Amino acid sequence: MEALGFKALLPAAVQSPVITSFLYPEADFDFKSFYAKLKERGFVIYPGKISQADTFRIGNIGDVYPEDFKRLVEAVKACREA
Repeated sequence: MEALGFKALLPAAVQSPVITSFLYPEADFDFKSFYAKLKERGFVIYPGKISQADTFRIGNIGDVYPEDFKRLVEAVKACREA
């Protein structure tokens, strides 16, 4: 995700194993459009729930495998380039 311009809200040492929050990559980031594009590709992300920064969240728990995250990152890349 970092290679695609997304920075995690928290340092890796204190991130949750359940969900990861990412800062919007730039001030004019359009979450609704990004969300819709990812959903079209089969991925649903969550809007941020903090007041200190604009963020979105990706769940890391459940019946997910490394290949699922590889596909997610590929979808994120495609949505950022679109």
